Amino acid sequence: MQEEGALLAVERQKIIRETLEREGVVRNAELKQILQVSTVTIRADLRELETAGICEIIWGGAVYKQPVVEAEPLLLTKRSKLNLEAKQRIGARAALLIESGQTIIVDAGSTTVEVVRHLPPDLEYLRIVTQALNIAAAAVQFPQVELVMTGGVLRNLTFSLIGPQVIRSLEMFNADWTFLASGGFTMERGVTTSNILEAELKKTMIERAQRVALVADHTKFGNALSLTIAPLAGIDVLITDSEMSDEDARQIETTGVEVIRV
Repeated sequence: MQEEGALLAVERQKIIRETLEREGVVRNAELKQILQVSTVTIRADLRELETAGICEIIWGGAVYKQPVVEAEPLLLTKRSKLNLEAKQRIGARAALLIESGQTIIVDAGSTTVEVVRHLPPDLEYLRIVTQALNIAAAAVQFPQVELVMTGGVLRNLTFSLIGPQVIRSLEMFNADWTFLASGGFTMERGVTTSNILEAELKKTMIERAQRVALVADHTKFGNALSLTIAPLAGIDVLITDSEMSDEDARQIETTGVEVIRV
């Protein structure tokens, strides 16, 4: 008998395979929490994927057997050092959009954390909702901030919590702003990412906010990853660095997005 509320086997195995392709390894305990099924079910799914040649079962999980088809993003600690000055300028400009009394959702990322680090000192009260450990660590430095962290399973690559618990937590809030991160964005594919579980929670972040600001340096434009979060018209403001060309900025503005270069 299928477990109550469980996804179909083909849906579970698609999620497991996507995770294997991105991470290279999955663990039974994490999959149990993410998919909300028993360990017995997880093991059965992994056996089927192993039979299909997708993975090799190891103690407590499985590893991917096929070549990775998309380059894995850099670990957050390494990404945070790239284009640091530009990210700081972007974060400082984005922070000027925030007003006292607001509720904001802040995505995981090396640029979004700069938004929190540059919060105006005269804010009387601000609620920050996040699934990211680095965002939470930056937010606790501000006594006037009410910090709300979602539940979920930690993805070490991004210091971000993922899984259905995150989405359920986000659905409680009606935010004034979402400050969104992205691995890449293009005119044709919109705002993109490479992890299927993070894609779903980013979509929820967009849905729960009145306005959405994408904070990303110019190197992200023209880079389309495998999963689309939203078309460019689905965001309100792009805050990027001054290295983005006039032509690229004008092209993005044709979708109705306000482009701010700093």
